[in-house]
Amino acid sequence: METTGQGREPLSRLLYKGTTEAHRAAENTPYMLALFQGKLTEEAYRLWLVRFHAVYTALEHTTEALRDDPAVGVLRLPQLYRTEAIEKDLAHFYGRDWRRALESSPATDAYVARLDRVRDEWPLGLVPHHWIRYAGYLHGGATLGKLLATTYGLSGGDGTAFYDFAEIEDTHAFVSEYHTRMNSVPVTDDDLPTLVDEGNHAFDGNAAITVELGEAVDLG
Repeated sequence: METTGQGREPLSRLLYKGTTEAHRAAENTPYMLALFQGKLTEEAYRLWLVRFHAVYTALEHTTEALRDDPAVGVLRLPQLYRTEAIEKDLAHFYGRDWRRALESSPATDAYVARLDRVRDEWPLGLVPHHWIRYAGYLHGGATLGKLLATTYGLSGGDGTAFYDFAEIEDTHAFVSEYHTRMNSVPVTDDDLPTLVDEGNHAFDGNAAITVELGEAVDLG
C-alpha cells in the first residue's frame, strides 16, 4: 500500500532519526573536525571541492535525467544545485585551468558508483541522497561559509559560492517547502527501512571521502 505520510511519521523525520549515528560519525572525522575548528589548510579544503564536484555532478545529472520520475521529480529544484557554485570556488582556488586539478579517488568513485546503482535499480533511493546533500547546507551553510571566509581570508563571496543559495530568498520557508515536497513522495511502508539504510550509506560515503582526505593531507 502506498502512502504519502498518513498514519506514520513524515519521511524527513524518519530519515533524521534513522541516520543520526551515521550523521554524527560523518561530522566527526578528523578532517571535518579540523575544518570546523578553522585548522584545515586551504590546500586541504580545496581538495574537498574537487571530490564533491564529482558527487554533485553525478547527483544533479541524475536528477535531471529522472525529472519525470514520481519520486525524484518532486525534489527537482534547480535553485539547490551546487555544481556551478563548486566550479566557481574551484576557479577561485585553482584559477582558470581548474579542470586540470580534478582527480578521482577510491572513496569518491565508490560514492558516485552508489548513486549510479541507485539510479539504475531503485530511483526512490535517491531521495535520502538528495536530502543529505542539500538540506544540511541550507540550514548551516551560511555559518560554515563565514567560518571559511575567516579561516582563509576570503571576501566578497570569493571561494564560498558553494554555501550561498543566492536564488533562495527565504531559507526557512524554502526548507519547510522542501520537507513538504519530500514528505509527499509516494512510498510504501516496506520502502521505509530501505530508505533509512540508503541514508546511512550516503552518510557513510560522505565520511569515507573525508577520512580519505584526512589521510592524504596535513590536518595542521
